[in-house]
Amino acid sequence: MIYITIWRGDFMKLRSYQENDAKEILKWIKTERDFRLWSADRYDSYPAKPEDINNNYNNCKKNGLFCPMTLVDDEKVIGHLILRRPNKNENTIRLGFIIVDDGMRGKGYGKEIINQAIKYAKENLNAGEINLGVFANNNSAIWCYKAVGFEEVGIEKNVYSFQGENWDCIEMKLK
Repeated sequence: MIYITIWRGDFMKLRSYQENDAKEILKWIKTERDFRLWSADRYDSYPAKPEDINNNYNNCKKNGLFCPMTLVDDEKVIGHLILRRPNKNENTIRLGFIIVDDGMRGKGYGKEIINQAIKYAKENLNAGEINLGVFANNNSAIWCYKAVGFEEVGIEKNVYSFQGENWDCIEMKLK
């Protein structure tokens, strides 16, 4: 199990995802739109069930480096993300499935979990590049990523369709 200690006035740690985290993470997603902003087409149906997340993650782990992490404060789950290596022979790490408890948003926890994931990727996974993709209509996430040092490096048009809308995806890379 991976533990990273961070300080924001309270004791928090970034640890390896545990299967019972899925139930808590799904509570933070109140609408199908929010669910798709978080997961795009990775899950067939909304609402997802905890076993859907766990099955997806278990399958992803079989394909190479896939590292789901959870931010906890005194054992309360408050954030989640994944780190993965898109190509086995490269030193690129891609962040994804980034989410913070909806009752704790706007307090810096998103930036904190991303900063700790960056630190972990550089120190433990030999990351030479760290990147992510975010839907262009997810303004709060874009602001958060820019605040920790990501910059826009490209955009893919119409990559996802949701209820008659076509969403663009912004590719971002850590400066």
